[in-house]
Amino acid sequence: MRKLALGAALLALAGCNSTGQSDWSNYYRLMRDSFHASLGDGGVTREQAAAVPYASIGVRSNGNPELLLVLATDNDGDLLWTSASRIVLLTRQGRVVRTVGLGHDLSGQTPGSAGLPPPAAALRGPFSSTRVADFSDIGMFGVSLSCNARAAGPEIIRILGQAISTVRVDEACRNTNQRWSFVDNFWVDPQNGFVWRARQHLHPRGGVVETEILRPPG
Repeated sequence: MRKLALGAALLALAGCNSTGQSDWSNYYRLMRDSFHASLGDGGVTREQAAAVPYASIGVRSNGNPELLLVLATDNDGDLLWTSASRIVLLTRQGRVVRTVGLGHDLSGQTPGSAGLPPPAAALRGPFSSTRVADFSDIGMFGVSLSCNARAAGPEIIRILGQAISTVRVDEACRNTNQRWSFVDNFWVDPQNGFVWRARQHLHPRGGVVETEILRPPG
């Protein structure tokens, strides 16, 4: 049921459900009035982020200008982010697990039978995991990925001018059948495991998506 609810929300937020004066249309109107077309060629500024009174993230795809997305729903840790440009991301423990509106989208991702540890688990030691991904736009379903994560070392990052102490976690993934391999990076707070920034490969043809937390949830 939770997957069905998330799917319905993704479709609605992506513009596949036109219900006139629905809650979602009101939500979009508020977002549009708050920050639509307010971002330039660079990153989101402190002033732009502060003008939006919601939890928010910055998203940059394939080197394009950074977009500001706000948190629409939190379903037991599954965070649904969207924007006036109708880009939608679903994240879980810092990982992007589904997208809408990026051109090449990750249709879904399912952990292997042993589950999928959060990136912060690498702070206690290297770990291996498996997952299965779907890419409906190119007709690829059930793509199996084998991954190995490890802590690469401490790094200080800056978000909206603020220095944040993190540990970078590198996660190398590979699918032998599709000859697809990549390394994702997560910048994790060593105190609480919170992922402040991530650089992820979400699609065999989609390049890189970078995310950073501008205003944390809660």
